[in-house]
Amino acid sequence: MQMITRARGTTPAPWLLILVVACLATFEPRPAKADTRVAPASHARASEGKALRFEPNVGQFEPEVRFVARGRSYALFLTPSGATLALHRHHSAKPTGAADQEAVVTMRVEGAASVDPRGVSALAGRSNYFVGQDPKHWRAGVQTFAKVRYEAILPGVDAVYYGAEGRDLEYDLLLARGVDPSTLQLTFGGISGIEVEPSGRAILRLSDGSKLVKEPAVAYQVHGAQRIPVQVSYELRRGGLGFRVGSYDKALPLVIDPVLVYATYFGGSSFDEAFAIAADAGGNTYIAGYTASTLFPTGSPVQPVHGGGVYDAFVVKLDVTGQNIVYSTYLGGSGADIAYAIATDALGSAYVAGLTTSTNFPTISAAQPVPGGGQDAFVTKLDSSGAAIIYSTYLGGSLDDYVKGIAVSNTGAAHVAGTTFSNNFPKIAPLQGALSGAQDAFVTQLTPAGSTFVYSTYLGGSGSEYGNAIALDSAGNAFIAGSTTSSNFPILNARQASHAGGNTDAFVSKLNATGSAFVYSTYLGGSSADEARGVAAVGSTAVVVGYTFSTNFPLTLAAQPAAGGSNRSDAFITRFDPSGSAFVYSTYLGGTGNDSASAVACDLSGNAYVVGQTDSPDLALQNPIDGQDLYRGAGDAFVSTLNPSGSRFVYTTYLGGT
Repeated sequence: MQMITRARGTTPAPWLLILVVACLATFEPRPAKADTRVAPASHARASEGKALRFEPNVGQFEPEVRFVARGRSYALFLTPSGATLALHRHHSAKPTGAADQEAVVTMRVEGAASVDPRGVSALAGRSNYFVGQDPKHWRAGVQTFAKVRYEAILPGVDAVYYGAEGRDLEYDLLLARGVDPSTLQLTFGGISGIEVEPSGRAILRLSDGSKLVKEPAVAYQVHGAQRIPVQVSYELRRGGLGFRVGSYDKALPLVIDPVLVYATYFGGSSFDEAFAIAADAGGNTYIAGYTASTLFPTGSPVQPVHGGGVYDAFVVKLDVTGQNIVYSTYLGGSGADIAYAIATDALGSAYVAGLTTSTNFPTISAAQPVPGGGQDAFVTKLDSSGAAIIYSTYLGGSLDDYVKGIAVSNTGAAHVAGTTFSNNFPKIAPLQGALSGAQDAFVTQLTPAGSTFVYSTYLGGSGSEYGNAIALDSAGNAFIAGSTTSSNFPILNARQASHAGGNTDAFVSKLNATGSAFVYSTYLGGSSADEARGVAAVGSTAVVVGYTFSTNFPLTLAAQPAAGGSNRSDAFITRFDPSGSAFVYSTYLGGTGNDSASAVACDLSGNAYVVGQTDSPDLALQNPIDGQDLYRGAGDAFVSTLNPSGSRFVYTTYLGGT
């Protein structure tokens, strides 16, 4: 809330609107493209689409804040004395360490009183705040409103804020009958100039050469069910803008509706990244990742406050249409928190895992209630509404530990896989009881209540291992995939019994349902670097994806039998048979550039859906999405589906812009 503190320090007058434009230090001056507007707005445009949501302060913000609203590129903070609107311009060329610049524009209604606003028109959906370790400071189920109303800022004058998500912010000035509109004046500070165009727009010039545009105001009166337009225009006055109003019925109230266009300010105030996605049986979508932004720019109106530290984890649940947010929450303490993995159960609960450096990460019903030291893994379960944490626990020893993969059994037991540097990592009935090298992979199962570990074991040899992904078959056996530099990685019933060379080989291990024994464990790779990054279960078989630099990567029935380029990485897709000692298929996927598969999911028929990234301009496409049949930039995503036998790609398409 630094902006609030700064704005209040510069605005002794009440009823102040602060426009805070966060601009990157290297953004280009805008003399030729300074008009930062979108298409002209008209009154009631905010009613088209989803309403902007206003969250009341129930202890999650600084005390002077009464309501907060967030759009794609801004946040609006409402206090008794006025508002703070933070507008963010993103520029991808910002150099490392460069400071942000802010242009602060103040606007106030002359003579307005300090007024406590109230929410109007309650909306469905709630905001949830799980910040810190003390549940007393958590806030769940915070009501949201479509409008906020200030009453009697001047005698006979109210103001109402509202808008549409990702579009224009509108504020109506409601004049009771008998109030002279010519007495209203908006004054500004922090701008280099102001002008009114012949079109009726008011232009506020900022010191960086850009402009804020106030579209022509709209005025009207309501008589019965009829809205009667009233002619209105801005007029320049000393220090600001007034309103020139045409003839109207002075026996009726009058509404003046200025519109501020801000849609060209886009992006967050800092860095944000989503790492994981899942879906439940009802088709709802769950997304997890991390953000350094105090104004998380999802375009969602349900936005909790950043908890502190460099990063906070976030979790977002979208309904089956993808158009509505069921909940959106930060998850973290005062350190850095990152969510790398997410899974769901049949009840729509979300299981989130990653890493935290916070000593006050929110924990409840925890198998490990206190951090082990360094950075720890965490595992958190949210209920289907996102309004409550069912359990949340640390997982780690005295050095660094983190989770990269999570899977949930039919009974609601979470299984996680990751990497640990700790020689005192929690071990319960371990298959491997000691750290074998500088770092090992690990596998841990929690009870459905999350309060106890069922088993927890190291997995590695004398080199270095990374546990990147985990999947469960219907019997509860766990497939773990990652990479290893060890020549003595634990092996059983292996398709590939020895390290093939290069810096790393992929590995795939299958543990039985109790974690007490391997079903199989194998290397997977050629003579150069190889890494497994995703795994999915099809019946009792595993489909593994990742990347390889090896031109002799092990193949069987390959849809693409040769590497796409030399000294470049290709994606690979490999399906093991149930024994782990043979492949159903194994294939390259790539062009002459670098290609890497990041994740895989499978349907009941065994089709494998693969996503990743590529800089190959000649990826072999099959049935690409319209308009995505060409490589467009320095890196594109790709999506591909391989049929159950691995004999052909059903489709492969680029997915990206310039």
